[in-house]
Amino acid sequence: MPPRRTAPALASAALLAAVVAPAAAHAASGGLSSEATPTPANPPGTSAAASPAAATRAASTRPTSRATIVLASSSKVTARTSPNSSKRAGTMRNGEVTRVRCQVNSTEAVTSGRYGTSKVWNRVKLSNGRMGYVPDVYMNTSSKNSLVAPYCGFPDPKPVSGNPGQGRCSSVASVDLVQVPTKPNGDPDPVAFTQLAAPFAKQSKAATKVPAAVTLAQGILESASGTLAAGANNYFGIKAQAVAGSPGTFSWGQNAVGCVHKQTNESEGGRTVRQIASFRMYTDMRGSFVDHGLFLVQNSRYAPAFKYTDDPEQFAKAIHKAGYATDPSYSSSLIKLMNRPELDLKQYDE
Repeated sequence: MPPRRTAPALASAALLAAVVAPAAAHAASGGLSSEATPTPANPPGTSAAASPAAATRAASTRPTSRATIVLASSSKVTARTSPNSSKRAGTMRNGEVTRVRCQVNSTEAVTSGRYGTSKVWNRVKLSNGRMGYVPDVYMNTSSKNSLVAPYCGFPDPKPVSGNPGQGRCSSVASVDLVQVPTKPNGDPDPVAFTQLAAPFAKQSKAATKVPAAVTLAQGILESASGTLAAGANNYFGIKAQAVAGSPGTFSWGQNAVGCVHKQTNESEGGRTVRQIASFRMYTDMRGSFVDHGLFLVQNSRYAPAFKYTDDPEQFAKAIHKAGYATDPSYSSSLIKLMNRPELDLKQYDE
């Protein structure tokens, strides 16, 4: 069974309510194998002219590393010599301001505080001059989605041209980011997102036979109409895969150009735990949509769904039944999106 994947960032209830009720847990995928057959830039039946030019903005910059200790029921917190050690490095006082040097997942230690339940720890310099690790849930940082510092032990790689296929993940994207249209008040706009993404869903269908209506519904649902794309033009939460025997190295296939570390929510033992995961990074929307289609094609568990390539609703039910998502209402949410009159997603399969 492939590793699970989840939405790459937290969204407010108001944000997702503008789309539909979100799935409690998203796709049961961790991305595609690096042995995937390369997909042509323009699959049969499509052309470059069929894809609108999406507006972009410059690659993101890492949020400030400034952080403040915020405690609810005590005056100080213990800093550890490592996230997985009980050895004390020192303490930090409530309200103390510091700078996060790096961030890392613990292997077992899960802490709960003002900012939820998390496995993320932040390395800081203590007032006693020593370095120590403090749970992220006790620190008010500039972002709880994007990393505010590199992953501990693995500094950000330098951007490279082309696709080396594997390497370290960065804490920020090194590609220009697609500007997805939103409503005037900043809320997600599923209609505008559909109009922008439809050519890429149709390209994916031409290459993989995955119904365009399903692809678009999943993109709307899983990325809040493109507003949550892992900061990496990643609209389906497709993860990079850790390379066995090479700590800190990840593979990302032919359609991505690298990977980005992001905080995300994962389901562990029946509870939601915040942690750092590694998401594939794409230069444009097309790469993300092609990867999504290939993932479904290349995982045998979804083979039964391909009996319904002419029936988007049955296709959605089949991938859900095969384990694509744990939320019991996942496929019904997709179907509701397909049938929303203002979206009319099924027209893209005609």
